[in-house]
Amino acid sequence: MPDFFIIAGEASGDLHASSLVRAISDICPGSKFSGIGGKEMRASGVNTIFDINEVNFIGFTSVVKNISAIRKIMGLTVEAIRKQDPTVVILVDFPGFNLRIAQTIRKFYRGKIVYYIAPQVWAWHKSRIKSMKKMLDLLLVVFPFEVPFFKKEGMESAYVGHPLITRINSFLSGHKRISSEKLRISLLPGSRKGEVESILPEMIKAANLLDSKYDCEIKILCTPHLDEDYYKSFEGVEKFQLIHKHQDPDANYLSILNSELVITKSGTSTLECALIGTPFLVVYKTSPVNYFIGKNLVEVKYISIVNLLLDKPAVKEYLQQDMTTENILSEASRIIDDKDYSQKMQKEFKLLREILGSMNASQTAAMKICCLAGCNS
Repeated sequence: MPDFFIIAGEASGDLHASSLVRAISDICPGSKFSGIGGKEMRASGVNTIFDINEVNFIGFTSVVKNISAIRKIMGLTVEAIRKQDPTVVILVDFPGFNLRIAQTIRKFYRGKIVYYIAPQVWAWHKSRIKSMKKMLDLLLVVFPFEVPFFKKEGMESAYVGHPLITRINSFLSGHKRISSEKLRISLLPGSRKGEVESILPEMIKAANLLDSKYDCEIKILCTPHLDEDYYKSFEGVEKFQLIHKHQDPDANYLSILNSELVITKSGTSTLECALIGTPFLVVYKTSPVNYFIGKNLVEVKYISIVNLLLDKPAVKEYLQQDMTTENILSEASRIIDDKDYSQKMQKEFKLLREILGSMNASQTAAMKICCLAGCNS
């Protein structure tokens, strides 16, 4: 039976990788898995040599501060792959780390290297494509526009669907929106500590003003690896409810489904909100150094994948100095008060579903990977 070394470095990657592992196990029973991941991957049967919290550093400045630790982990990961000599190495998102691993192991590793959830080189770092061609045996993408993009750059790829489609469809089939007398708002400040500390304080200020205006029920959707006391340390959260996924895997989705409004950082959560169908606005703030570097590298018009896929500003984005209490309050109030506006937003979300299609990403990706590994029965 084949053995797989799989690397994910973020909460979303941990979740998508765990679904992929289960799908591979269904096709190739007895397969062995090791790598880098979190609770979800361990629950699916992956023997992790490092946890995602040990490799997940946000932004240029944080990476510089932790460069020694990152290099050590990379070195130990490379040695683990050399020693194990797996049938396939699967890299899940997390390009800053994973592409360096691929580049290093390609010098000695003769097995197959698969990239699942391709690096967003269409947004920045197009220069990476040349080296990706040399390193990767299979590139699996989760957005339809990526296939023609990579083809134009001379690289083949396969669209497998987005893993959130199946997950959210399954959730929606078993849950219906529950009505409430109170207006409900969910705050999603991100999964990384650096993001939370940059974004949550402004979210809290705006949410408290919304509470004064509308009498709201407000929830903060917490990331599993940051404890409750950490969130309670932020000023102004006293009346908010803290939601933890480890208490209920569907807790976040239930909160989004039953909210009239979501205020979320950019990232996977924007797609989750759109697929569930809840109106939202996007915020993001990082250090001035990180923003300066990113602004000079990014080649796309929008930070939200929802706006990118629709190729229009379907939802408002407030970045850096524009991420103010006043701007958040203004847009949130418009979503709440102007039903035509919020319904138009929801119509755009339905169009987004049509663009993404209904493929089961984990199963489709697993079939392609198992075929590559010589096990497809």
